[in-house]
Amino acid sequence: MKKFGKKLLATILTATLIVGTVGVVSAQTQGTDVSAGKAWASYSVHGNNAEDKGEWEKALVKDGQKWAVDTSLEAVQKAGGSLDAYKTYGECAKFKSSTASNFLLDVTSTGWSANYNPKGEVVQSNPWGVTTTKVVNVDRGRYYTISFKIKSTLQNEVTVCNDSTVTTVNGKKVHYTKPTGKTNYVKHFHIKAYDNKDESGAALPVQRISATYGGKNIMTKSKDFNNLIGVDSRNTDYASVSMVVLVPSEKADYQKKASTPTMGIKMCYGAFLKEFKDEINMNGQIEVKDFKVTANSVAPGINKAKIKKITAGKKKLTIKYKASGAKKYCVEVALKKNFKKGLKTKYTKKTSIAIKGLKKKKKYYVRVKAAKNYGGVYIYGKWSKVKSKKTK
Repeated sequence: MKKFGKKLLATILTATLIVGTVGVVSAQTQGTDVSAGKAWASYSVHGNNAEDKGEWEKALVKDGQKWAVDTSLEAVQKAGGSLDAYKTYGECAKFKSSTASNFLLDVTSTGWSANYNPKGEVVQSNPWGVTTTKVVNVDRGRYYTISFKIKSTLQNEVTVCNDSTVTTVNGKKVHYTKPTGKTNYVKHFHIKAYDNKDESGAALPVQRISATYGGKNIMTKSKDFNNLIGVDSRNTDYASVSMVVLVPSEKADYQKKASTPTMGIKMCYGAFLKEFKDEINMNGQIEVKDFKVTANSVAPGINKAKIKKITAGKKKLTIKYKASGAKKYCVEVALKKNFKKGLKTKYTKKTSIAIKGLKKKKKYYVRVKAAKNYGGVYIYGKWSKVKSKKTK
């Protein structure tokens, strides 16, 4: 394995869509493939394409690193000692062909970058060095099924690189990679649906996922990654993948500035060296076909919340409310019954809240709605009956 002092792309892309289910006309028809006509984007560190314009590669070069797929003893000696396996990167992939439903990705190398501790042990993988991404329009509060077939020809000869694989060239000690004679055919990749407008790439919780080949489960998970799918290049047919995600129903919970929300789907094929140490510097092709993102049903909200009591205070109102099974509440107060003047909106998991900063001795209208929690996604129900109270 190779040791680097570089930051992880994983810090940029982390391991978590109708404004409410009531009174909103859905923009999408159930059963529609919302990914139709939407282009794919690919990224790799050395490819300098799609999501990156070379910034990451330039940062690596500035750090003294070089792009080199071959860092064998012969390659290191041929480079006259200027090539050190500890100071190289290998991620490189580009589309050979791409349509909305299919793509063929040529992979020169899946790379070997990761975070290492002082002992040379991998403490965090960096799978984001090779990715494919699609962005689609979605409705808030709706389920979506992502489905596709995938096949891989990726393979590699497993190599090692540690403090025993060192040589001296031109008076300088440099590291090289040593072949083991072992061939690896399995490549794991990670898939996530995420908020593409969030800087951290916050993932949407997966409601359900399956990945099979010949009827057998090919999914696994690790401490850091749940949706890991292992594809064996010795298999002649395609593996089938299907996952269901639910988009939050409130703007406050998902893309609050977007009138038309979107969702990203990202698959990453970089090196998971912490989880699978043999999957290093792999090359070949990844083929995806029949890719769809199908709009499913709108998730039902919880029953109406009921306002129990409103207590007036000096420039404030304290509201108590309840809805059986609710996990979160939205509370609104306003000077007009249509909630278009003097509106204040608060979100809370508590069954009471004090809303301060109101006008003195003014009549305020109050309403509350409650939310269910669907595996980390909040879906809101109908507004309560409107009540009013005058501040002191």
